[in-house]
Amino acid sequence: MADRSRTATRTFKVAIASAGHRAHYIEWFRDALARLGLPGEVIALEYRTTSASFLVADRAVAMPAYNDQAYAGAMRSWFAAERPDLLLSFVDYEQAVLATGLGDELRAGGCNVLVLDSDSLATVCDKAAMAAALREHGVAAPDTYLGSQARRLAAEAPTEAEHVVKHRFGSGSSGLRMVRTAELEAAVADVAITALDMFGHSSGGDLDHVVVQERVHGNEYGVDGVFSIDGRGTFLGALARRKLRMRSGDTELATTVDPGPFDDLVRRVGEAIQPNGPVDMDVIVAADGTPHLIDINPRFGGGYPFVHLAGADVPTLVVRLAAGLGPDPALLSYETGVASVRREAFEVVSRSAAPWRSAGGSTSAGAS
Repeated sequence: MADRSRTATRTFKVAIASAGHRAHYIEWFRDALARLGLPGEVIALEYRTTSASFLVADRAVAMPAYNDQAYAGAMRSWFAAERPDLLLSFVDYEQAVLATGLGDELRAGGCNVLVLDSDSLATVCDKAAMAAALREHGVAAPDTYLGSQARRLAAEAPTEAEHVVKHRFGSGSSGLRMVRTAELEAAVADVAITALDMFGHSSGGDLDHVVVQERVHGNEYGVDGVFSIDGRGTFLGALARRKLRMRSGDTELATTVDPGPFDDLVRRVGEAIQPNGPVDMDVIVAADGTPHLIDINPRFGGGYPFVHLAGADVPTLVVRLAAGLGPDPALLSYETGVASVRREAFEVVSRSAAPWRSAGGSTSAGAS
């Protein structure tokens, strides 16, 4: 990590890409700057210029979509002109594009880019490869097969056996189906129709862009591993919540719990993928007490807000690290037993009948 220690006279710039409806992260990074006494701004980089994050950021920049050929050039140009201090993305496919070399170019300009290196991200994005890597590092993970093996599995598995079918390179539970053996082949063929490759392009219905896993029963938890942002994957701590209700792949109701029982699992994941910042994990604890790692997202996940509301403050920790201030363990402390619910909220972003942004690439997007 470059030496990014700041004086009070320089604006600290946090660039958040593809946050979409997660506007609360814009607010929390803004709060982090204020908490640390750093003059700065939180900038939204979005191709969806009517998204909540675009409209509430301190500044908003219309950026091509990550799968657009113009994306890399636009990012290079904007970063050269603006020299932000920190970049994070909330879209796995965008992270894949950044990991192919673009992220290293942006780092060379002095930005802390919270993206894994290309080899680690290729493993994490591939659910089949990730399951194998986890087992090599002593982490329990479901048996995982490619969709092209569904016929053999259907012939060998008990009729009432339960299977999980999902996109191999999916994000946000995309393609998720829970099926019995008799439904397995049909489910794989159906899920393959919408499957994408790791860069977000259509797979053309390739069955091997689908995975089949054994279904693990138990209590489900969301666990955040927090690591250094210098590319060394230094373990800083873990956060955890018990999932109580889900909606469309997102946790809707959860209660914070002691992260201690998950520390060993998180450390082993760190050894496997050398994380760069926060890592979101889905874990099911079986009846015998064994935690099975079901899925990994190497970024802030949709479940982090449940521990943030209980007192943790990873955005402030990340800004501290990017500013060269060092870690503060107190920022990973939170109250256990706090139940929170996801709900919709509304905010006025303009009282003008005129469009709130220009046709150019940058605009202010707060309430007028």
